Amino acid sequence: MNFRLSSLIAACVLVSVLQASAQGLVGIQNYSADFSQDQPWTWSITGRGGYDNLNYSEPGFDSFESTYVQGGVGATFTEADQTTPWSTALDLGAIQYLDDTAGYDQTFYNARVSFNISHQMSQRLRFSDNFYTTYGAQPNIAMGGTTNLFNGQYLYGFNNFNVSYAWSQRFSTTTSYTVDGIRYDDEIISASEDRLSHLVAQQFSYAVSKRTSLNVEYRYRTTRFQNSNGRDFSSQFALAGVDHAWSERFSGSFRAGAEFFKSDRVSNTAPYAEVAMNYAVARQTQARWFGSVAFDGAELQNYDSRRSLRTGVNLSHQITKKFGVNAGAQYSYSTFDGSGPVVDVAEHSLMLSAGVNYQILENLAVDASYNYSILMSDDAVREFQRNNVSLGLTASF
Repeated sequence: MNFRLSSLIAACVLVSVLQASAQGLVGIQNYSADFSQDQPWTWSITGRGGYDNLNYSEPGFDSFESTYVQGGVGATFTEADQTTPWSTALDLGAIQYLDDTAGYDQTFYNARVSFNISHQMSQRLRFSDNFYTTYGAQPNIAMGGTTNLFNGQYLYGFNNFNVSYAWSQRFSTTTSYTVDGIRYDDEIISASEDRLSHLVAQQFSYAVSKRTSLNVEYRYRTTRFQNSNGRDFSSQFALAGVDHAWSERFSGSFRAGAEFFKSDRVSNTAPYAEVAMNYAVARQTQARWFGSVAFDGAELQNYDSRRSLRTGVNLSHQITKKFGVNAGAQYSYSTFDGSGPVVDVAEHSLMLSAGVNYQILENLAVDASYNYSILMSDDAVREFQRNNVSLGLTASF
């Protein structure tokens, strides 16, 4: 049961930031970083304390509650050069649970590294690369790579490289290659969840106007499980969509079509869709929304396939120069399809967060946050609820 509970760690504020800035968008193949303005090297040190409570529906799994302390350091940088813009971010942290957790670990670690770069070779040719990796234990509905349960620490990595060429003022093509994978520390979870995926995509885009482009796209994705046989699968995608910028600060991307899924167990065809929107009003208000409907590789185990709808929104607003608020919601609905003695299962997962922050001094801020998670499933063993509150202090320089 160690591995089930070990992920109670989530550095709540850090997790919210990660989901807003990167993970919820990895499914959008046109994803690129925000290079709208320069940001010099900014370093931060954070201290945090809080209370965590997890309740399982089934009595066979012990409920857990504990106070904790947490520390972390971070760094960010953005160079908004017109020819070669790039940005990078690093976060490192650890959390220590203070109350008696007999049978469970009490110290956990979080780390994140991201790097984004784009280079304009000529007026027609552009290269870009988006890299993201994280080591932690908090499940992430937005990312989709992890399980919905608290299954211990894992390493997740993602990299997308793409080349765009403008054949004319209106017509362009983008070729991309994406690799992503996940590995769990716990041997039991690793045996069924560790996997590596490769995706190649070819997109054709026609600019209807300066703000709107129509797209058709083909993708091929293959996933191989590292420690188990009979679970590998591949998907082909035939998609159409639109990219539109309502303004310099409000843009969106949408794709829809069919996914042709084939595994060692079953072949199936189903609708596929993904959407991502980003809205920024100067530095006062930020809003991001993502959504996807697709076959899912997480937690397949003895099931033939899994379909998931994942969506989430993250909002932040600076009420005054010193006082700000933020909120987020992430939801997923999954159906697990089995055969023979394996019974189909449907489940809902929801994560809610809310927080406030206050700038005490120019380089010193305090924040408070509340996070709520719930998983409802036809399989009662998987059901749980979690509440987490925290108070933190961050110094930046």
